[in-house]
Amino acid sequence: MNIEKKIIEMPLGGTKEYYYDSDTPAEYRRIVGGVGWPSGGLPGFIVVVAEDYHPDLTLNLRHFRLLTEYSNHDMPKLVKRLYDFQNLYLVEPWHGEDDNEQMMHFVSKFNENLGHKKKGIYISAAPFIDDSHSLRFYAHQIKSLMSVAKKILHFGEASQLPGQLSMLSPDDVQTKQVQGYPAVAALGYAVAGLDEPYFEVSKHRKLQQQMIDNYNVAGM
Repeated sequence: MNIEKKIIEMPLGGTKEYYYDSDTPAEYRRIVGGVGWPSGGLPGFIVVVAEDYHPDLTLNLRHFRLLTEYSNHDMPKLVKRLYDFQNLYLVEPWHGEDDNEQMMHFVSKFNENLGHKKKGIYISAAPFIDDSHSLRFYAHQIKSLMSVAKKILHFGEASQLPGQLSMLSPDDVQTKQVQGYPAVAALGYAVAGLDEPYFEVSKHRKLQQQMIDNYNVAGM
């Protein structure tokens, strides 16, 4: 996979900003990531999900496509893979549980060991992560994207995610917290991030870059 960010001046004014995968080929409007931290003996889980640039004219919706996934119990390896995926897939941003001090410690240490000119890992709080019924919210959202009538979420044949989702019982969905299901959490965080209005994501990117620039200046 060879993804690059492109900005093209349009003939009638304005610009077209998108991600282009020359191998597929494909054009994406957004590429985001989700990370679920290890929990209860289950490994942490990372997903990278892209949103098609062009809408499906039949559904009047854009398709979401899983580009890659990764799981590991080992936090340093998990964080290193976040960094690798960030550079390979141009992920911006990562959505996850940003107030888990134990897990964020590994992210902070990794960033500290990077050169000042390298872009570190930034975890953005996933939408609705503080909701007391977070698993119910994410499970319902994922299910709605996979309905027969308007299936727009696609995993690919090798993905573990369909199996992970099938293990959720109706009782789990109603009573448990999403943090206990890292794979479902990672996917839920990513698609919830993509469900945010596009202009809000663009604003978030600018704020994220400003924070990174300030961090680099402070670390000089």
